Amino acid sequence: MMIALLLLAAAPAPEEIARQALENTLFAATDARATVSLEIKKDGQVTKKRELTAIVKREAGRSRSYVEFHSPADVAGTRFLSSDEGGETKQFIYLPAFKKVKRIVGAQRTQSFVGTDFSYADLEGRSASDWTWKALPDESVEGEPTWVVEGLNKKADAPYARMKVWVHPQHGIPLKTELFAVASSVVPDKRLTVQKLAKKDDRWVVTDSLMETPSKGTSTRLVVAALDTKTPIPDADLTKEALER
Repeated sequence: MMIALLLLAAAPAPEEIARQALENTLFAATDARATVSLEIKKDGQVTKKRELTAIVKREAGRSRSYVEFHSPADVAGTRFLSSDEGGETKQFIYLPAFKKVKRIVGAQRTQSFVGTDFSYADLEGRSASDWTWKALPDESVEGEPTWVVEGLNKKADAPYARMKVWVHPQHGIPLKTELFAVASSVVPDKRLTVQKLAKKDDRWVVTDSLMETPSKGTSTRLVVAALDTKTPIPDADLTKEALER
């Protein structure tokens, strides 16, 4: 406890805390390939399950992620690509029923991603420089002391106007994140909480997390069943052409 208190007392600037947190989000890694299961609930009852593979590649100034669903049958073969470069995000989805790639644009960004509580906008990379940050009083999350920072979005057309983040002081991982479409709202539009951390290749990663939509009484649990952070990801696996193959 004394170590935790000392860490909290020596908190960096809010912008630095936020930067670390946004770089340690769900799929933050240099090269990573994960086998993931999703469990979607409505009012506490499981309504859907999904199995997928997620691939992430990060390099200087660029981040790309690729998702392919394997089950159930109604979503199997659905593939998604998101690319962040130079502050611009481009997203594409391949729907096997239509056998074509479609770009996600405009209002589509706030729609549900394949029936989950994640929107397409939730899968975009976030830059701390796009927000104005301030520190809030330290709090505990499930018994873990955290730094708390709050950001106001500088972009008027962004899906979320305000974000509140509870950050683990040692790992820089956000243990809880609340997102608000309207800055003055009390109840968040989305809430992402970490259920479990695990150490992988000398790095702490999130292996179990929960995204909730409080207004709808729905949630999506995301569990990482297997994770490979050692094998380099070929560029060819992260292209529009890869969506159709």
